[in-house]
Amino acid sequence: MKYFKINSLWKRQGWYFDEEEKKSPNCQQGKQSFIVGDYACPEFGNVKTWNVTEKIDGTNIRVMYNQGALSFGGRTDEAIIQPHLLKYLQDTFTPELIHLAFPTADVHDITLYGEGYGPKIQAGGGNYVQDVGFVLFDVLSGKFWFDRSMVKETAAKLNIPVVPDLGRMTEDQIVDLVKSKPLSQCSWKPQTMEGVVCRADPEVYFQHGAVVTFKLKCKEF
Repeated sequence: MKYFKINSLWKRQGWYFDEEEKKSPNCQQGKQSFIVGDYACPEFGNVKTWNVTEKIDGTNIRVMYNQGALSFGGRTDEAIIQPHLLKYLQDTFTPELIHLAFPTADVHDITLYGEGYGPKIQAGGGNYVQDVGFVLFDVLSGKFWFDRSMVKETAAKLNIPVVPDLGRMTEDQIVDLVKSKPLSQCSWKPQTMEGVVCRADPEVYFQHGAVVTFKLKCKEF
């Protein structure tokens, strides 16, 4: 199952969808124009507090375990994983390791969702780690999404990093944080954080079953 789409907090001005106009430096100085207060999903307006994590600039990766078979994918089944990242994933994850972390792995399909990051993954990827890596942000067991504490427990069992926690915040606090352009908490070389991913607290769900979640990027302000 590919990971659900995460929308930005607000809708955007119509020019954002015009590729030529978007390139113009005269259009909000190149920034992506939000319609502040007009939520991209109406559910966002009903949430008062959010659990906030750092958004990593990498490539979306799925580690999938199904009936004893382990496989790797990108955000979609058609996505191509860079060879050096694929080798890292094959060396890091094994069926035996999955069984240690998930005793019921043969009963329920397991999907680990994370970000492949590091050199040659994205521009500035080498600022995160000096070699390629994988950082976990979500887990699906059968049809059950893990909460944050369970995701952390899974990362510990697998000896892999998890995206950094930034705290429990209101919408205004989140916007102020992103506007301040803080440094990444998981980079060995200082760099501005790509942004944040914010998950409803307590958790509520969209009709399609995913947790109500939004993202904001520092470059958007």
